[in-house]
Amino acid sequence: MSDYLLRDRLKIATLREHAALDAVVTRAHLETRAGYGAFLIASAHALVPLELALERAGVDEWLPSWRLHARRRALACDLRDLGLTGSNGPEAVIPSRDFGVGVLYVLEGSRLGGRVLSRQVREADVEAPVAYLTHGAEQNLWRAFLMWLEGLSKVDLRTDAVEAGARYGFRCFSDAFESLVPPTGGLNARGCAHVRV
Repeated sequence: MSDYLLRDRLKIATLREHAALDAVVTRAHLETRAGYGAFLIASAHALVPLELALERAGVDEWLPSWRLHARRRALACDLRDLGLTGSNGPEAVIPSRDFGVGVLYVLEGSRLGGRVLSRQVREADVEAPVAYLTHGAEQNLWRAFLMWLEGLSKVDLRTDAVEAGARYGFRCFSDAFESLVPPTGGLNARGCAHVRV
């Protein structure tokens, strides 16, 4: 199986999870400060535990440029600039490198949507902080991630574990948005605690 087909396979394998996440994210109403704040808090609820779990699993050993990719500090800065804090979600677990590769696919793929969302936010409020949504744009980290993915040896790579990791990553974000962004697009009070960086 070629590297391109692995990317393609991940995209196909997670179509349902990706669509579910897209549907719930649209409830955030990014054109309002409250909606954008809710979006950032929900993002922190998922992203922070996933990044910490990847680090516990040794991500910097398989992706040496990991420090460039991590976004929780940028996210915490945006929350702080809005006068908000966010809570970490449940502790995430990365049982293997291959599972972690799937989680990375979700985290890095979200950069593409982040560009679109940052434009929506800035159209509504030119002063809105968008460090999280625009993180790494100048470095083209999505392309760098794809090059890394293409360079992975397929010997002993368990694509079922990679797919499972990608599904898990999408579910973590969907669960965070379901619990923290109510249908009105406002902010649930239980989402307001400290983001650990």
